[in-house]
Amino acid sequence: MNRFVRLPMLVVWLSALWVALWGDLTLGNVVSGFAVAIGVLAVARATGVTGLERSYFRPLAALHYVVYFLGQLVTSNLVVAWEIVTPTSHLQRGIIRVPMHSGSAGVVTLVANSITLTPGTVTVDVHEIHGDDGTVRRDLFIHVLQLRDSPEVSRDILKLERLAIKAFGSSEELASVDLALAQIATKGRAR
Repeated sequence: MNRFVRLPMLVVWLSALWVALWGDLTLGNVVSGFAVAIGVLAVARATGVTGLERSYFRPLAALHYVVYFLGQLVTSNLVVAWEIVTPTSHLQRGIIRVPMHSGSAGVVTLVANSITLTPGTVTVDVHEIHGDDGTVRRDLFIHVLQLRDSPEVSRDILKLERLAIKAFGSSEELASVDLALAQIATKGRAR
């Protein structure tokens, strides 16, 4: 999607978000939403923020991401609630590192924030590794309350990243995360 389509869509999205936050669809809220959206984009461009600027947008894949995330949110809420109401603790806390396969800071931020919003997990750090060729790789460090199987947790996070890449990333990134998921599955079968 080129920038002549992406920027107006982003202005409309930010304006709609503004109106939703106010909770009242009035002409004043719509006009002020457009003004705020244009102001935010002007400031973001001047500071060099480009996280979502170079990304793709596939609406059906984005909807799939939201549905999957909401399912994970409900499941993890039930697991944490069960842990709270049961008399014995089954917590096995730990921090794991999961390499991300997306070059987009926006996609990595989406995944990191989704993890943090899910009860029982929190993104502790995003570590950037700058390559000699100018590429940037990011690793997420995630604190997990139910760390029974590190590869299983990594697989779940990579599934979330895969859905985010399908919605907002490139086909090369998708192939990279698919390869990582296949490697985890192969190791799991070997055990």
